[in-house]
Amino acid sequence: MCGIVGIYFKDSQRKVEESSVRAMCARIVHRGPDDEGIFTDDNLGMGMRRLAVIDLEGGHQPIFNEDGSISTVFNGEIFNYPELKQELQGQGHHFRTHSDTESLVHGYEQWGDALPSHLNGMFAFSIWDSRARRLLIARDHVGIKPLYLFEDEHVLAWASEIKALFALPFIKPELDQQALIDYFTFGYVPAPRTMFKGIEKLPPATYLVAKGRQVSRHGYWDVAFHPEERPFEDWCEELRTTFDDAVGRQLASDVPLGAFLSGGIDSTAIVTSMRELGTKDISTYAIGFGAEDAFHNETDKAAMVAKAVGTNHHEILVEPDVTQLIEPLIYHLDEPVTDTSFLVSYLVSKLAKESVTVILSGVGGDEVFGGYRRYLWPEIQKYYSLLPNFVDRSMVRPLVSRMPVDRGSPLKAFARYLRGYLAHADLPDAERYQGYVRIFTDGQLQNLLSSDMRPVHAASPANQVADWYRAADAKAPLDHMLYADQKTSLVDSLLSFTDKMTMAVSLEARVPFLDTRLIELAARMPPDLKMKGLRDGKRVLKGAMAERFPKGLLKQRKQGFGTPISRWFRGGLREYLHDMLSPERLRARGLVDPKVAWNLIDDHMAERADHSEHILALLTLEVWQGVFFDQTRDIAA
Repeated sequence: MCGIVGIYFKDSQRKVEESSVRAMCARIVHRGPDDEGIFTDDNLGMGMRRLAVIDLEGGHQPIFNEDGSISTVFNGEIFNYPELKQELQGQGHHFRTHSDTESLVHGYEQWGDALPSHLNGMFAFSIWDSRARRLLIARDHVGIKPLYLFEDEHVLAWASEIKALFALPFIKPELDQQALIDYFTFGYVPAPRTMFKGIEKLPPATYLVAKGRQVSRHGYWDVAFHPEERPFEDWCEELRTTFDDAVGRQLASDVPLGAFLSGGIDSTAIVTSMRELGTKDISTYAIGFGAEDAFHNETDKAAMVAKAVGTNHHEILVEPDVTQLIEPLIYHLDEPVTDTSFLVSYLVSKLAKESVTVILSGVGGDEVFGGYRRYLWPEIQKYYSLLPNFVDRSMVRPLVSRMPVDRGSPLKAFARYLRGYLAHADLPDAERYQGYVRIFTDGQLQNLLSSDMRPVHAASPANQVADWYRAADAKAPLDHMLYADQKTSLVDSLLSFTDKMTMAVSLEARVPFLDTRLIELAARMPPDLKMKGLRDGKRVLKGAMAERFPKGLLKQRKQGFGTPISRWFRGGLREYLHDMLSPERLRARGLVDPKVAWNLIDDHMAERADHSEHILALLTLEVWQGVFFDQTRDIAA
């Protein structure tokens, strides 16, 4: 695991200074505290910071081919490296190291731009072909590893984190107003935009080629949902085999390795697979909260699984001082987000880093096998559509509108889901699903925004989730939802903050559920293998792993990996909110109407509504602006 950076001048006569590459690397030392590598070749410069995980002595980057004409810097892991090495050696290529990085230069020699299609792993890399004066940049199939780009008529620059780009004097932080609309809509910024004008994300499963003044982008992989009819037990057996192989590949490490363990289906599947594969001395890590936040606390379940499997288990119970954490964490995130899981991800990563360097995570299991409650809505829609209109309008909707909502209790959380469903129940499928997952509705957003920002929203409302829903090569609504999530929130929120929060403490996170073979396998399964009736999802995953799981685990209700932020806002964070979101501050920013923002806050404090996501959207936006525009944290350091 590393961080990479690079500069390519389109004018071949303009030389890249080594000091510029080194300055970019200095911004991401946390991603790779063990080593640094710099390479320049006239108008091209590449650099990396290395966290040594495989081939500790021989894995220094950049790595070159036999004659030094092909070079690469690489962030991630290539899990099918042993097979690639054997195949490439059979084609006459000579390896000098045991590092998986070396497969990239020889693979490029053998397959050219088709190289990414041959890889199983998580990666972002750049390859320089000095003879052809040609640059290849690629990002992995799912978007596990981040990669950011800046391009104008003179230069292409790239980096694993946005802050590294600001080391270059010609790149300045500037708000992208359309990205702000995207952020308020979804709670993150979908690719290819970022919150910074002129800086974009290279989308997953995409490679970029630069030669001379020409820069082109190309997709190389996608998933199609073409269900096959087979017996349930056949699917379970294939899933077990494929899953164990994915976990086994990701156990490769020359440094200590462990696993996050929430006690849920996904993390338990990973830990029990590790034990099934013969892993000894498994270290597991969990985080929880006090008795008053029992709804969010999963430490009892995690401890039960750890005891049954026999792991070396570690846990912490916290109510963190968010006022001290949020600024440095937003700095590491590069962009604001509204999923409070980034806080607990950082804290449990910090705990794990005390004893391991590599961690396995269950991220992606919900988006691949259908684990979120919102995936139940197509089934609910069948029953809801049978209600006479007068019953719906005169009884159901008024009743639900009066139900108290809050994330901190099962009943109130269910009421929150019902209210969200009814608000969008009459829309077409794609727009309905987008309505389920958005933060602010278009009406709320038009009301919240300042008079200067309203025309931006009116001219181009955010529709990325609905667009991806429609783009899915699928028939069933569930598969459309899975595809949309895999293309948006999974990569641009969940994977993004997982990478940033683990890398903030120099910890490598691996995500076995996002092995492309598992994604493709799940896409071949009929939808009712993932979600059937009004039961929780992951039916086939539960069936495949049931014999390995501790007794009673499958009867546990699903919980999200979040925080009791709703209560925190009403308690220990109240004063912080009053300071950071004061009407004077909001008015000076000129992005939102302070009166509307404070109506939301007042309603939340009075428990008339749960506006925790709305408030967090405003709060992290304000902190982000302070960090990157007011430089409350020195981004030039």
